[in-house]
Amino acid sequence: MQKRKNSINQKIKLLFFVTPVIMFLTVFLVHLIVHAPLILDSDSTNWITSVIETGIGTSITIAILIYSNNQQRRSEEQQEKIAELVLNIQNIEQRHDERERKRLTVFSHRIISNLETIRQNHHELRQGLTAYLNNNTEENKQSVILPSKKNLDSIVYFIIPNIKSDIGYIGDLFEDPLLSKSIITQCNEYGTLLKNIEGSFDWNKDAIMMKISLIDDQVKVLTTTIEKIKKEIAEKL
Repeated sequence: MQKRKNSINQKIKLLFFVTPVIMFLTVFLVHLIVHAPLILDSDSTNWITSVIETGIGTSITIAILIYSNNQQRRSEEQQEKIAELVLNIQNIEQRHDERERKRLTVFSHRIISNLETIRQNHHELRQGLTAYLNNNTEENKQSVILPSKKNLDSIVYFIIPNIKSDIGYIGDLFEDPLLSKSIITQCNEYGTLLKNIEGSFDWNKDAIMMKISLIDDQVKVLTTTIEKIKKEIAEKL
C-alpha cells in the first residue's frame, strides 16, 4: 500500500515537473514556426497565456485521472479481497457442517446400535417372564435371572457409559433438546429393572404381568427414540 502511494505521488510530481518543460517547448516552437511574440506585453492574442492555462489545466486533469484510477483499482482490489474472504468463510462453514454431519452420523449409529441391543434384551426378558408365567419352574426362573445378571453387567459397565460418552460428542447437535436426556433415562430404567429382577423381584403372577406390561411400554419408547435419532440424522444429511 505504501509503495503504491509513493508511486502515485511520484507520477504526480513528475507530471507537474514535465508540464512547464512542455509549455516552454510549445511556446518556443510556436515562436519559431509562426514568429509569435514572446513578450507578454506584445502578446495581443494572449496565446502564451492560453498555452500556460491549457498546460496547467491539462496537468490538473491528468493528476485527477491518475488519482481516480488509483482509487478505482484500490476499490476493485478491496472488493476482490472481501469476496475472497467471504468465500473462505463459506468454505470453512461448509467443512465445519460436513464434520458435524459426519460426527452426528457416526455417533448416532453407535447409540442406535446400543439402544437396539437394549430393546432386544427387553424382548428376551419378556419371553423369559412369559415362559415362567406359563410354567413357574425353578429352571424357567433361572433362565430369567441369569441372563438378566449378564445383561446388567453389560449395560452398567459398557452400554450406558458408551451411550453417555457418545451423547457428550453429539448431544448439542440434536434438534430435540430433550432427546439426550430421554436416552439416558431409558438406559437407567432398564438397569433398574434388571437389578430388581436379580434382587427383590416379585414372582407372583400379577407382578409378572405388570412387569411384562412395563416392558411393552418401554419397548415402544425405545422404538420411538430410535426413530427420532434416525430422523435427526436424515434432517442433517
